[in-house]
Amino acid sequence: MFVCGVPRDSSEFSRLVSVEQGLFGGLSVPPQMAHEIFEFRPEIYTAVVAPDQSVAAYSSAYPLKAHWAEEFVAGHVTEPELTSDMLLERQDSHERSCVYVGSVVVASNYDPFTKSILLASLFSWRVQQMRHASIDRLSLIMTAVTKQGERMIRRIGARQLNDGAHRKDGHAIYGREITPRFLVRATAMMAQCLGDGIVQMSFEGWPIPLTPARPGVVRQ
Repeated sequence: MFVCGVPRDSSEFSRLVSVEQGLFGGLSVPPQMAHEIFEFRPEIYTAVVAPDQSVAAYSSAYPLKAHWAEEFVAGHVTEPELTSDMLLERQDSHERSCVYVGSVVVASNYDPFTKSILLASLFSWRVQQMRHASIDRLSLIMTAVTKQGERMIRRIGARQLNDGAHRKDGHAIYGREITPRFLVRATAMMAQCLGDGIVQMSFEGWPIPLTPARPGVVRQ
């Protein structure tokens, strides 16, 4: 069975970083900084681990401080320059914050049906993360460096915020507001993919996820 959750330790996270570097190299967060960010906030990274312990899929979502979100959109800062200092801490409010989606990757050796299930599990995990933290709304920003990334951006209805000609990495940046209504629709679609139960959702390590944005809200 596949297991979706936060990488359990630095060894498992190293396998994720190895896949990331193999696919994107200098376009991604450098390995040393990635490990620093993982130590700072492990829940930024979600992985689906296959029965043979290989990384079947993963995603990264970096909650940015307001100033750095603006710098990302303007193109003055790009993913390889990300540092932990640019990220919100757990005690910071995340309501209506801006999250940079670094990667959403599924290994190429799976059939289209399995790939859909793995993607759905990554999304479902992130939705539970938001709910656990009592976050109602936030904004996603993302760039596309592959054709698959472009298709995913179009599928979620993101709009272009800045042309690649005006960003130092040469890639256009897109944005999408995540609202309760969007989550309800998307969750219903994802549920159809997750009905066969081949992916176990693991929430071990919580309270790793984001802290509640509103004082007085008790997490379950």
